[in-house]
Amino acid sequence: MPFDWNDFLSLAQRLAASTDEASKRTAISRAYYCAFILAFERAESAGCRYPRGEGYHQWCWRKYSETPDSSCRKLAVEGNRMLALRVRADYEAGEIRRLDDTVLRVLGDTQQFMADLAALNPRYPLP
Repeated sequence: MPFDWNDFLSLAQRLAASTDEASKRTAISRAYYCAFILAFERAESAGCRYPRGEGYHQWCWRKYSETPDSSCRKLAVEGNRMLALRVRADYEAGEIRRLDDTVLRVLGDTQQFMADLAALNPRYPLP
């Protein structure tokens, strides 16, 4: 049975309820990966083919940004914004100001992203 990437969002929600910084940072990361992988798989199912050698994340958000549909481009903007937060949470040791608020915003943004992705015209993003 294939893995359900939505489980990453469920895990992120559980981690967000923890009191430690590591759990909250991991919640940001898992929420992003839920959105990213679903968007990546959607792009591939729409006929886009990942060219080896380009970064997965950059390729995915570029495919959405190059599609003429404004809803698709909005997903690219949101995806890149969530990616920046994920990179910060995973790789930067400095304090994330208002971490609790940031985690809650990321969880809400991820849920909205998934709803917007599901509502997108099935032919998008364009190959």
